[in-house]
Amino acid sequence: MKSNENKNPDFIEKILSKRSKKGDKNKKSEYIGAIIANIILLYIFNNLLNWHIYFITNALNDILWIINLSITAVIIGNTIFLIYNPKWFHHIMKIILNIFAFVAVYFIYTVFPFNFNLFLIDWSVIIALIFIMVGIAIATIIELFFLIIRKVE
Repeated sequence: MKSNENKNPDFIEKILSKRSKKGDKNKKSEYIGAIIANIILLYIFNNLLNWHIYFITNALNDILWIINLSITAVIIGNTIFLIYNPKWFHHIMKIILNIFAFVAVYFIYTVFPFNFNLFLIDWSVIIALIFIMVGIAIATIIELFFLIIRKVE
């Protein structure tokens, strides 16, 4: 009687195998796309006050440095991924980039450089920022989980 252990990989192995099926060419184009998108975001954030958008307040200047730092970190991280991208390193970099993102969203949440003149919209944006921070925290925990699983293998 043969064991079913070899025929049915466990839950973690299924997850890891699904994650590793992407080709290197697709990943490189994703990294290039992320670099381009973040360069555009960097331009947008640095020009929002110049465009006199009615709901963006001058408080954006107080947190622009952390937004720029976070976006620049993502650009640098994706550039590094183009050159060097073993799985363990990818997970570590994603954790670091998630921390930058969390801090940036936290600063946006605490300073709140918006004034929509409607309580419901202001409240909705605050709730959305909280959900974003929770999502980033969960993504960081998942990356840490995959890093530990890869180390054990």
